This record gives sequence, C-alpha cells and structure tokens, in this order.
Amino acid sequence: MQTKLLAAVVALALGGMAGAAQAQAQGIEVKLSGQVNRALMYADDGAEKDWFNVDNDNSSTRFRFSAEGPVSPGLKAGLLFETEYQSNPSNLVTFAARQTASPTLDERYMEIFLSGGFGAVRLGQGDGAANGASEVDLSGTSVVHYADTAAFGGAFQYRDAGALSGASISGTIANQDFESRYDRLLYQTPNFNGFMGEASWGNKATDVTELALRYSGKIGGFGTLAGALGWSNEDAAPGGIEDETVGGSVSWLHPSGINLTYAHTSRDLDGRTGKFDYFKAGYKVGKHAVSVDYAMGQDQAASGDEATMYGVGYVFTPVAWAELFALYKIHGMDRTGTDLDDISVFAVGTRVKF
Repeated sequence: MQTKLLAAVVALALGGMAGAAQAQAQGIEVKLSGQVNRALMYADDGAEKDWFNVDNDNSSTRFRFSAEGPVSPGLKAGLLFETEYQSNPSNLVTFAARQTASPTLDERYMEIFLSGGFGAVRLGQGDGAANGASEVDLSGTSVVHYADTAAFGGAFQYRDAGALSGASISGTIANQDFESRYDRLLYQTPNFNGFMGEASWGNKATDVTELALRYSGKIGGFGTLAGALGWSNEDAAPGGIEDETVGGSVSWLHPSGINLTYAHTSRDLDGRTGKFDYFKAGYKVGKHAVSVDYAMGQDQAASGDEATMYGVGYVFTPVAWAELFALYKIHGMDRTGTDLDDISVFAVGTRVKF
C-alpha cells in the first residue's frame, strides 16, 4: 500500500511537469536523504525507574525523496515525499510499554510545489502555515532540547501516592504548536527583508485554516534574530468546539554565542484556555552548544493544573552530518487535591544524517 502511494505521488508530480521535462535534455534529478536518530533514555517517576532504547522524537528517524526542475525562466516545480520510521518513539514508551508496536511508515510530506517570483504554492500532505511557529530556536541544541518539552518521556504519567494519576507529561505541558501536518493548500510569500507570510487551508476531521508571519535576519553587530507568529483554527466536529490556537516564538543569537529563546501559545479548550510558556538560554562555541530551559503549562488537561519543566541539554557536532547529544530534565505537576511526584528524564544519543 505504501509503495503504491509513493508511486502515485511521484507519478502525479512528474506528470504535472511533463511539459518542462520535454523542454530539458534530461529529466529532473531525484535526491534521497534522511537520518537515523537514536538514544538511550532513563526515566524515574518516583515509584519506577528504567532504561529505554528509543527513537528521538525531537527529530525522528526518516527518509525522503525530493526533486525539482525549471518550468520556465524564473519558475520551477517539484515534489517532496518524506516518511518516518520509528522504533520505540521517545514520546510513547512507558514502564508498562517499554517496547511499542513494530515500526510503520508514517507520512510526513507528500506534496508537489510551484515556486517563482510570486512565492510558492504547495499542494498535498505537509506543514500547515503556522507549523513550527512556537519552535523557532537558534541555540544549536534543538535536536534534543527545545520547546516540544514532551518529545522525551511524554507518555509517562505522574504518580499520586504511588498510583498512576492519569495525567501525563504530554497532556499537561504540550507546546500546542498549531495543526502540524495535514492535507492542505499552502501559499508562501516571497521574502521581504527577512519577513515571509504564509496561509493554508486543508482538512483533518474538519476544515483547518492557518496564518503565520515569520522573520529571520541579521541585526547588525547584535547577531541573528528569528521569530514567528501563528494562528490556527480547526472547525468544530459535531458536538465539539472550534480548536483555535494563537502564539509564536522568538530567538536571538549573539555573535559571542550567547542566545535567548521565548515561546508562548494559547489554545481554546472545552470551557478553559490552555497556555504554554517557554524560556531558554544557551551558549554556542565551535562544535559545542549547551542550553538550559524552563517551561510551564497551565490548564491544559484540567482547569487549575500547573505543570513545569526544568532542563539542560548539550550537543556536540564533530562533523556536519553527525551530532552527539545529552538531555536531563525534571517535570513537576500541581493539581488540586493531589500530591504528585516529579518525573525525571535523562537521555544520551546521536543523530546521523545522509
């Protein structure tokens, strides 16, 4: 089934560029790339502790096919097909499920695009306009340590007097990063002095609309500044409510290597507003990057909930195609009428790209 789907996507994209292919001496070049990202993770929830061999969900193991070619002067078209293949995702394992189900091919991108002076139009499975707007990060440690605080250990539940509470890390301190990837039509403006706008419309269970404004550029002798603002809205399903999220992030990298990052999102939930705030400080020098962070989630799983996370991350990049990383963090949770134990997570691993 997956092989047939890949063949159909490639055939569609190449068919749409048939005129361009005839005008070229050769067809477009298809490139294969990807990565393997593995880690050893240790978790302690106050009652149990153990090691896990996991796939780093911050940037999962994946492979992709990409291709592009000129249609006419100043106009090009192409395709992107990317799928992930995870064994024991770091955000899904628990003490009761130390090994998840056998890995499967999961879609990430299956899109065709057209780009030129007008910007770019993308059609198919891929990022919504605001995806990643709460995750802008110039620290150099995002392969293991960034605003998605639940990517390592997200499925672990807090314990109350030794018993599982039903409240998980991912359910109480998610970064609420808009609508992620889905089947959509996306428009991206050209770059105007570092600024770019995006708009998308597509389908999940109901219609999804997203908008975003992004910036990345140098600010003189003060280094590099990057940021994004996003808004998303998923129409209500029968008997449900509209899922509306607003927020963004900003990250600054000084020439000295010092960097600061902040992110905030607010999401309409059933009778309450879930909030997320994230603060990070880091330092990059040569092949090394280190950072510390703090996150807080409010009212995400239930009104009155307050979840926190303190963490530290380190990344060593000996060559452009390989990284070694380490992470340590502590999650805490305050809920009325409970006395929940902290959860600590440690991980060490490597990402190798091809």
